[in-house]
Amino acid sequence: MHLLVDCTQISKKKAGVGVYALNLVRELAETYPGLTMSLLAQGDDQDFDIKRPNVTLIKVPAWLCRKLLFRFVVEQLYIPLLTILRSFDVVHSLHYSFPLCPLRAKKVVTIHDLTSYTVPEHLLSVKRAYVRFFLKCSRRLADQLIFVSKSTQNDYLQRFSRKLDGCHVVQLGKGPDFRVDLDRELVEQVCAKHTIRKPYILSLGMIEPRKNLARLIEAFSIVNASYPGYTLVIAGSKGWMYDGVFEAVHRHNISDRVIFTGFVQEKDKPFLIRGAQIFAYPSLYEGFGIPVLEAIACGIPTITSNISSLPEVAGDAALLVDPTSVIDISNALERLMSDQELREELSRKCVIQAAKFSWKRAASETALVYQQAVVENRFASSVALRKNLF
Repeated sequence: MHLLVDCTQISKKKAGVGVYALNLVRELAETYPGLTMSLLAQGDDQDFDIKRPNVTLIKVPAWLCRKLLFRFVVEQLYIPLLTILRSFDVVHSLHYSFPLCPLRAKKVVTIHDLTSYTVPEHLLSVKRAYVRFFLKCSRRLADQLIFVSKSTQNDYLQRFSRKLDGCHVVQLGKGPDFRVDLDRELVEQVCAKHTIRKPYILSLGMIEPRKNLARLIEAFSIVNASYPGYTLVIAGSKGWMYDGVFEAVHRHNISDRVIFTGFVQEKDKPFLIRGAQIFAYPSLYEGFGIPVLEAIACGIPTITSNISSLPEVAGDAALLVDPTSVIDISNALERLMSDQELREELSRKCVIQAAKFSWKRAASETALVYQQAVVENRFASSVALRKNLF
């Protein structure tokens, strides 16, 4: 099988979808040496330069990929041309958008969430319209759809009717570096690198409205006086509509207790998580929630939301809260700050819950989707041939 994976939407600073893309293609390349893979990626992104005989990297100038209009042209014209020149069997688009014209190759599209419909006010209008357009097109023009959680699939099917045999849930995984037995000295080094003092509550992810950081900051300000030793660490790069987060820190007069690290390199993330006393992720909506899985894999007592995919990921290894309730979030923080037995109980449950997710499993299930797409294609060709013969 000859596979083209479109990674042009993945930025150099990888979070969420970028973590998914990189781990998936690495695992596919290693687990399936007979799978011939071509990766279409931004020209200055070296992460996808995977040194394996079954992987070819096709570079596109980065400036083309970082402008929506130009990336659209690459997707709608260049990819179809590649499928003709190189005879791909499957084209896998990793993030919503995909070539709309008919291709010889089968189209597999990964859908990460329905944020553009569930919390549309938290997206810029251009991005909201762009994503909605491709979600609507995916109903008829994609051959196979991959959803990163049962929750996301349910959201999609409730809005767009589609046959279930073309829809697949492939839950995401966590890397081998996210574990409980990390070197304590390296944990201390990473904390020092980011000027973080212990004990700290960690929230990890891009700073944008959907992450609900303003409420987390307010909840922290409520328990702040009772637990003066704690700091709140918000790790992640600025996304969009983030001014309210910084305003909340000043409004509650806790600037000396909140640390913004900015973007955190993937190699530092496990140590930053492992050093935390509590991980807090009260997101308003998630298609999966990789940071929650990574925190659980590191054995860190976690607070997350009781909506969307997050209970699916966290299981009973986290405290689930109403993300719209500051009181609910602050009560959960106070429980974990004050109750060591509860923290230890959640840490034990973390190991069991995290074991359910792996990138090897995600790659295996994705490969089955490719196989199903190709088999259906051959079956359709066989039917067409019979019609012509008889």
